[in-house]
Amino acid sequence: MRRLSRWNSSAPPGRQRGPIRSRRMTSSVIRQPSCGQVDLSYFSDAALLGDSLTVGFSDYSINLGGALICGYTGVGPDAIVNRSAVKSSVRGSEVAMDVLTAAQPKKLYILLGTNTLTTLGAADRFLAYYGQMLDQLRQALPGCVIYVQSIPPVRPQAAAEKPGLASDVLRSVNEQLAKLAADKGCVYLDLWETFADENGNLKEMLAAPDGVHFSAGNGYGAWVTYLRNHAKYSASNSWTMGSAYSAE
Repeated sequence: MRRLSRWNSSAPPGRQRGPIRSRRMTSSVIRQPSCGQVDLSYFSDAALLGDSLTVGFSDYSINLGGALICGYTGVGPDAIVNRSAVKSSVRGSEVAMDVLTAAQPKKLYILLGTNTLTTLGAADRFLAYYGQMLDQLRQALPGCVIYVQSIPPVRPQAAAEKPGLASDVLRSVNEQLAKLAADKGCVYLDLWETFADENGNLKEMLAAPDGVHFSAGNGYGAWVTYLRNHAKYSASNSWTMGSAYSAE
């Protein structure tokens, strides 16, 4: 007979024991849930690593509590792994891994893929390098909480021009990113919770005119709010007044 479940042998006294059914490991299970809101000071020892979406934090002077912004237009995980020279709009030419190693952030937020998945068939190479990058970052940043952010959706016209960014393609890649994050001991953040509309497209009110990037006001405001609401729980987190874990 096929076993469908295992039995709970540790139920509290007086409670009926029953089967524990395992849940399939999908992004909806793996993703970090909302658990109160942290103060912006939470990001004072954080770094953001990403492509042109992350560059916007510098270009638009977005307040994220003094986080180190390592944003490089057009970059992908291969450039991080291969220690390629990349250009920061703030600091000029640098090697991202060297910058992060010197800074030793306590939290690292990664968002890569939008600039490197524009064509179909690029996902396998992207994910292979992403896994190598996470291994290198784990070694270079011991004790750092690494957040892997899902690749956000784009507007329909942008997906038509760049089929690798179509909603169904990105959903598939993000499912694999979520599993990769779990395998590597990282925290997975599902940006689609905030940025996707009911059709799986980037919400128009959050989009820049090109349909790929975020608007300086609504878009980055939504991103900052999401990050503040999805920090991994720690008793030492600086929670805002009124949040579930604030010491009011």
